[in-house]
Amino acid sequence: MTRVDLDVAAVEFLDLPGFRMAYRQWGPADSDTATVLVHGITSSSLSWIRVAPDLAHDGARVIAVDLKGHGDSGRPATGYRLENQADDVIALCRHLGLRSILLIGHSWGGVISLIIGARNVLPIHHLVLEDPAINVRGGDPEQGRQAMEMYTSSVGLSREDAEARVRANVAPGWTEQDILGKIDASVKGSPESVRAVFSENGGWDETSRLAELQVPTLLIRAEVSNGGIVNEATVAAAERNPQVKVVTVPGADHNIHRGQYDAFMRSLRDFCPVKR
Repeated sequence: MTRVDLDVAAVEFLDLPGFRMAYRQWGPADSDTATVLVHGITSSSLSWIRVAPDLAHDGARVIAVDLKGHGDSGRPATGYRLENQADDVIALCRHLGLRSILLIGHSWGGVISLIIGARNVLPIHHLVLEDPAINVRGGDPEQGRQAMEMYTSSVGLSREDAEARVRANVAPGWTEQDILGKIDASVKGSPESVRAVFSENGGWDETSRLAELQVPTLLIRAEVSNGGIVNEATVAAAERNPQVKVVTVPGADHNIHRGQYDAFMRSLRDFCPVKR
């Protein structure tokens, strides 16, 4: 099989209506079975800089996307609704001819992956939702505005400012690879795109989608007291669907796959052995 670099894979592009989508691949590039990774807001495909090569060393083809306005993808003025982002990932999977998919999404990428899984339009054999942003509706409007400004101000930075900001706030468990990936995302991310995610969606609650899932699903979460964003009401909704397994990682914060890497990978492999 043709192979792609197992470390920092080269950026590839797909032209979609209105923008150019970037992605990276590891592992056997001609396989129609793949793991597809979808990052969180203000991050990029390099969020998975440890996960992707690790899975590729198991023999899997791994594809990590850059969502609109993030990483090396284009920055269109519109198209940031969750449904639009789901359409983009679906289009990439179809373009690549994938016939068997393990779909993994973190945070904002987790709710996008939930929407994709609930639609039942791709050949997904397992779905993994890492501390997904399923419900961000309601609350104090001022707090919502402050959250938007916090995220917006964290991207589009100079390399120097990004390095200082990321290193000053790095959480336990992150490696130098994780840090460099986040710095890259902080430089390349578009503040206008991040703001559009908030303005075009106006908050959301996709909890009802959990009942629609027809594939084995792992919802892996952090404790809310430690920064996790999946509350007990969402857990209860998930557990009403027998297809969904909920795992809480003790001591993990929102970035489980970076801060508690070994626990994340162990949970993933226990749930779904790699398909080649």
